[in-house]
Amino acid sequence: MAGFDAVAGAGGDGTINEVASGLPPGGPPICHLPSGTANVLAKEIALPRSIAGLSDVVAEGRAIFWDVGVERTTGRRALLFVSAGYDADVVHLFHEKRTGPIHMWQYCWWGVKSVVENEAPEIGVELDGVEVTKRAAWVIVSNVKRYGGPLEFTPNAKPDDGLFEVLVLHDRGRRDTVRMFWRAVINNFTGMDLQLGGVTFHGARRVRLWSNNGRKVPVQVDGDPCGCLPVDYEVHPGMVGILGPKVTKGGGRR
Repeated sequence: MAGFDAVAGAGGDGTINEVASGLPPGGPPICHLPSGTANVLAKEIALPRSIAGLSDVVAEGRAIFWDVGVERTTGRRALLFVSAGYDADVVHLFHEKRTGPIHMWQYCWWGVKSVVENEAPEIGVELDGVEVTKRAAWVIVSNVKRYGGPLEFTPNAKPDDGLFEVLVLHDRGRRDTVRMFWRAVINNFTGMDLQLGGVTFHGARRVRLWSNNGRKVPVQVDGDPCGCLPVDYEVHPGMVGILGPKVTKGGGRR
């Protein structure tokens, strides 16, 4: 793709994942023109919402050298997050039933339905070659602080530090899943890093997850369904460029 200064992609996080997955190594940076449901990437880098502001980003924005998770067997890429367990189950259920455009309130409905009807899986977790547990109920492997809607599960995640932040929920009750969501909402609105018992956080360059009891455990990548466990993701630092707002002398963005 020599000769191009940038590639613009209009859509949601899944669309930008597809654009990034199709670019060759050393390809031009991507400018996200957000028009999806959650637009997590756009919120993470504070993209402007106006057409004029996005035009400025395309014309003179700064390139953020973004880490990408790459699945070692399939080559599937993840810019934002990979997860297995409760939220991935919701994503799979919802995408099976959807008949048109997605709205955030629909995720809430399927989220409640999944909490009521589904039992926690047993997920094996290995980080950088060290086994952490064989009975995790939910695992989020993240490159970003934010999640869909008013949720912040991994407040210390950064897209350019060469590491995933890995959240592991060890407690297995339905109440524990609900508490996880309340924690994420409070973190988002207050800027706190509220801690819960039964939840651990880890930095890792390579993450291997598997189903410990043979049960099919769904996986989601950047908000889209992506098969079932096992997966084996490794960080590739600075693999793609993402255009963000230019930083001014005062430290702000425009």
